[in-house]
Parts: sequence; C-alpha cells; structure tokens
Amino acid sequence: MEALLGESLVGKAGAGIPVKSIAGEGKVVGLYFSAHWCPPCRGFTPQLVQWYKTFRESANGKQLEIVFISSDRDESSWQEYYGEMPWLALCFQERDRKAKLSKQFKVKGIPMLVFVDGSTGKKITDQGRNIVQEDPNGEKFPWEPETIGDILKGSLLSTNGQEVGMDSLDGCILALYFSAHWA
Repeated sequence: MEALLGESLVGKAGAGIPVKSIAGEGKVVGLYFSAHWCPPCRGFTPQLVQWYKTFRESANGKQLEIVFISSDRDESSWQEYYGEMPWLALCFQERDRKAKLSKQFKVKGIPMLVFVDGSTGKKITDQGRNIVQEDPNGEKFPWEPETIGDILKGSLLSTNGQEVGMDSLDGCILALYFSAHWA
C-alpha cells in the first residue's frame, strides 16, 4: 500500500497517519477520487459518508478504510471539502502521486471510488459507486468479482447434448458466445 499511497496520510487530527495502519491481509481500501468543485461529487459524498458510517459499525467495519484523493484546484477548497469526510486523505501537496493514481486506475471522471486489496494494492473493483448504491449494508464485502463458476452454477450442455458439471471445465480456456436470432 505504501507504493500506492506513500508512507503517511492525513487524518482528522492532521498529517502523519501511517499507511501501514490501513494495510494488511483481509483489508480493503477505497480510493475516493473527488473534488469540491464537482456537482456530482457534492451529491455523492453525503451518500458515501452515510454508507461508510453504517459499514464501519458492521462486523467487517474495521476491515475497510477510505482515502480521499482530491482533484481540487487549491488547498483551501481541499480543506473545506475534506472537512465533510470522516475518512483519511492523501495530502493535497501530493499532486504527482494523485496524478499517478488517477492514471493507474484510469480515472476518466469523478466521483470515482476504487476498492483495492489492502495487502497488495491490486484493484478489486472500480465500481465503488455502484456498490454504495447496491450493497448498502456491505453484505457482499470484500466485493471480489464473481468467477465464471459463480455465474454459471449448475450443469452445462456439451456439444453432444449431454449435461456436464462445471468441473469439466477445470483447466480449460473458456470462450462465451452470445447470440440471438430475430425473425
């Protein structure tokens, strides 16, 4: 995580929160790309704050932390906006790191919430906004993508019309073909 975020973050009491304190096995870090000047961000942030507070009270609550990564144009806007958030933040002066993170996670628009594995820094999902909307209680934490086996539960039909189990695909490369014929 230090390779992504540096050695320390800003907390409500000021700078100096070690990144190591939010990293580790089984932990998830939300990277919240947002800005004070952005109307969609201003609309989503209160929803995220409420979701975060609710999630932090759940059984998995201590396994999640969010880090605000600002696209604000000046530090006073950053400070004002960060004042509305209960989580940690990347220091405003870390503009190069912010740019690197935006590029790494392909941030094309804000707000964007990316969840990463707290031990490896690898992306779990860039659909954090949808998670906040669709999983209000965090029941699907840690939001790992479903495998093809999860999606295609049950049996399949082989080319000769016989039913086969998903285990028959172990070690195989699978291509899915979707088709429709409209009369």
